[in-house]
Amino acid sequence: MKLTQHKSDILDAKPIELGFLMGDYAAIPMIGSDTKLMVIHEGKHLKVCRNRKSAITFIKKHSKTK
Repeated sequence: MKLTQHKSDILDAKPIELGFLMGDYAAIPMIGSDTKLMVIHEGKHLKVCRNRKSAITFIKKHSKTK
C-alpha cells in the first residue's frame, strides 16, 4: 500500500501531525491533540490511534482482513 504525505513540517520545533492517506484509508488529526489520529475507511470511523506508527499498523492489519 502506498503512503501519501500531504505536507512536511520538518523545520518546526514541535511538529503537529497533519494526517495521511494510505490506500482507501485516511488518518485525520484529532482536534485538540498534536499526535492522535482518527482512522476512517469508507466514511466510517474505525479507531482513534495515539500516533502515526500505531495508525499505520492498524491500517495494515485491518486491510488484510477486508
